[in-house]
Amino acid sequence: MPLRIETSGEKCLGDFTFDFYWQHQGSRLNPDEAVGGISRRQMVEALRKGQEVQIKGEAGSRLGSSLGVDLIKLGGTGRAMENSGSIVVDGDVGSHMGISMLRGAIYVSGRIAKPLGNALEVQSDRTGYRKYVSITEVLEKGLPVIEPNRSDQKGLIISDGLIRDTLGARNPSDKTLTVDGDTGMSTGILMSSGLILVEGGAGKNTGVFMRGGRLIIKGNTEDFTGAEMRGGEILVEGNMGSFACAKMKGGVVFAKSGRPVPPAKAFDLDQEELKDVARALELSPMYAMMYKRFGLR
Repeated sequence: MPLRIETSGEKCLGDFTFDFYWQHQGSRLNPDEAVGGISRRQMVEALRKGQEVQIKGEAGSRLGSSLGVDLIKLGGTGRAMENSGSIVVDGDVGSHMGISMLRGAIYVSGRIAKPLGNALEVQSDRTGYRKYVSITEVLEKGLPVIEPNRSDQKGLIISDGLIRDTLGARNPSDKTLTVDGDTGMSTGILMSSGLILVEGGAGKNTGVFMRGGRLIIKGNTEDFTGAEMRGGEILVEGNMGSFACAKMKGGVVFAKSGRPVPPAKAFDLDQEELKDVARALELSPMYAMMYKRFGLR
């Protein structure tokens, strides 16, 4: 039996992180607070078990955050939960829907505020509702998508012009995700493999907690690029902003300019790095000499 809830704009419904509970320890959100007679914890547990949560009314921002993730911070494995349930909203949804989601689905009958999270519309199997799934799942499994976006076994191309935060979150596949335009905050967060190519600029926290793979931004990024980075490579064609590489543990950022946080610092490129940056960013070797490698060594 699905859980049925009447709502009036409450945020963080179906949020597997409970608004990052491990940071605030209940000061911002109580997991056992009831919404429409059902606690937030009950909603998440139902979704973890593969059940459906039906919401009648307006859902606020951050609906379905980290949907389908067995979070390490809450005692889990950190992996995707393949049999996660669905959220069905008979009404409108606030911004940042599906932040860092990995599995499950979100159905919406009304409007969705921008920006989106790591969510992409696919062909709906429910009359009167649009269906959204995780971009990471689409990329991993080569799931069919709706034009103008395109998906195949080599990767995914997003051309719908929508700004998304946490794009490609936790990506473990070796495929390529291409965005024809700009992205929002935390592009490539926690990714461990593959390539994300952004043909525009990106917001704050680009590559935050990145563990592997490659992230190419053909524009500027905002502050905190590569924050708490563990591995992989970020290439920024323009400026990577301030406070870059904060709390970096590994990995490297290549950029034309930016301000790293010590102990990370700027280094000149060696010959192999020069060739690689020129090829990846489609620059002349002469122009690539203006770039630096930012990292711990």
